[in-house]
Amino acid sequence: MSDVVRDTVVPLYLQIVQDLKGKIDREELKANSRIPTEAELSKAYGVSRITIRKALELLVDEDILVRKQRIGTFVSSKKISRSLNSFMGFTKSCELSGKKARTQFLSAALVKALPSDIQRLKLEEDDKVIHIRRLRFCDDVPVILEENKFPKQYAYLLAEDLNGSLHGILNKHGVVLASGSKTIGVCHATREEARLLNIKENDALILSKDIAYDAEGHPVYAGKEIVNADRYVYKILTNNAVKYI
Repeated sequence: MSDVVRDTVVPLYLQIVQDLKGKIDREELKANSRIPTEAELSKAYGVSRITIRKALELLVDEDILVRKQRIGTFVSSKKISRSLNSFMGFTKSCELSGKKARTQFLSAALVKALPSDIQRLKLEEDDKVIHIRRLRFCDDVPVILEENKFPKQYAYLLAEDLNGSLHGILNKHGVVLASGSKTIGVCHATREEARLLNIKENDALILSKDIAYDAEGHPVYAGKEIVNADRYVYKILTNNAVKYI
């Protein structure tokens, strides 16, 4: 470990924070790896365990480190960030993070609309929907299990290559997404979801449900995403125009 400088105005714990950040950036401490214990770090830096604990708490607050009960402290996996302030698909969010997106097509079929589909997509009682299921990867790591349902006029999707960007296919057919709504909650992995996302059954996941509309206000699709929260985050930007009630 690096020596800390004692004759400076920079507190010791902040020097340790910067040193550990540097080691993580240089991948001397790799993502998901366990870092030394507080006692080991205290000896390596020549400081008290209280100073080490303060540095680690700051890194945990910044999501750079994560504590796992009875196991230790680990370097967080680098998460992809998607802005909720605009329509940004998974492929684009990966590109902006300097990563490569990949899609595994699971299934696509024309099926009878469920009552929830009729309500969300403003359909008639006996309408059918295009149901598409895909698994989304970032740098070959499974991140999102995605389901989208489209009204039957989008049946042309069944003839498209669904291993790429759905937004790109829609744009090619002149469909522009103009608005939408998203609801975010928490769920726990089923056996199938755990298998597909390479996690443990009952692990906590992000559950995202959304509806996208075209310029005329017609629903284009109703979507559901089961998201591995260890790999992916949603970001919301606010400004002074936001009113709190």
